[in-house]
Amino acid sequence: MKIYHRLRIKLSIAFIIMTLIPTLIIGIYAIQVASQTLQTQTLAKQTEQVKILENIIRSFLSIVKGDLLFLSQSAPLREYLNLHMVLMSDSRSESIPANSVEATVQAVHNILEQKQKALEQEFLAFSRYRRIYYQVRYLDEIGQEIARVDADQFKSWIIEKDLLQNNADQDDFKEAMRLSSKQIFVSKLDLNRKQGQIEIPYNPVIRYAVNVYYPNNQRAGVVMVNVDANQFLQALGDAFLIDQEGFFLHHPNPKKGWGGPNDLRTGVTFEKDYPQIAPQIFHRSGTLSTSTIALSYQRIIVPGSSQQWTLLILHDTHEIFKGMAKFHLAFNIILTIAIVIAILFAIILSTKITRPIEQLTRIAEAISKGELIENRVEINDKGEIGQLAQAFERMRVSMIKSFEKLRKQSRI
Repeated sequence: MKIYHRLRIKLSIAFIIMTLIPTLIIGIYAIQVASQTLQTQTLAKQTEQVKILENIIRSFLSIVKGDLLFLSQSAPLREYLNLHMVLMSDSRSESIPANSVEATVQAVHNILEQKQKALEQEFLAFSRYRRIYYQVRYLDEIGQEIARVDADQFKSWIIEKDLLQNNADQDDFKEAMRLSSKQIFVSKLDLNRKQGQIEIPYNPVIRYAVNVYYPNNQRAGVVMVNVDANQFLQALGDAFLIDQEGFFLHHPNPKKGWGGPNDLRTGVTFEKDYPQIAPQIFHRSGTLSTSTIALSYQRIIVPGSSQQWTLLILHDTHEIFKGMAKFHLAFNIILTIAIVIAILFAIILSTKITRPIEQLTRIAEAISKGELIENRVEINDKGEIGQLAQAFERMRVSMIKSFEKLRKQSRI
């Protein structure tokens, strides 16, 4: 008999297959479920991180807006504007004698200078307290700086009167002056410049401005603050912040940031890096998963303006599933152990089943050849095989008795 025809081998193979197939099915299903769960968890975690970062940006810029409105209504500024309006009224008055006008104007000028210094001190104290502004300025209606405080990471200082500049030709001032009383000007987020040149190291800045008025509701200029944007950009970490044109305002790789025409002019955009998914994410919020990347994105409307930024967190799918390698290893180990156990179990079980059958087969063959087996058929089994063994034993005994009977009859 060929080995693969033996019942023991067939049972062993059957037991192994019966163990192996469910294990493989469960393992493959577990891998798929684990992969989907891991991807879902990653997207959920990214989405939560994006929302947290969005709240940081919104909260920061909302504080800036509140600071600006506070400065525009501060007591030193109101006092300065009131006195300045009085000075303009007195200088235009024709009913007051010339010598009296000159004396009055001089006196008002002296007081006005004191009010200007008080305004500078107000700006200085504010700048030192907040530590988030490169500049705090008041510019009058013709663009002349009246009070200005500059700052860096370590200190704040008042700019001397003879160093104050006229910004009438600056686009930011022009746009701010065109706004109504309740509107706030917000510039684009870009790199700060000094004397027309981008500062090195780069200092990203966003400018906020609001109009102020004399008591007679005549425009009196603007209060403007230059915000140190690093204060919220540094919190973004590996996230991307993209402007309306698709240029990176923040990128994990510093070489790809600030590629816009008003900054470094590198032309690097999100669309160039990810042309297939770029149209799907701008001006929207949500999640996106492909075979190569998983990303969460959030639209941010800059408080006080119509500008829109896109904040997103992106991960390579291969990095996400690196953790699956441990699961694969564990699964392979479990599968190997299961196969070994299945083989041992199959051998033991098939041996237990087939050994008495083989014994009965030998007895049946001997009986079929006319050979009587003197030994009892003793198989300890309470199941069907045990019943079969008992039937064989009865058959053996019956045949022995029959032969004995025939033998006695033949002697007679």
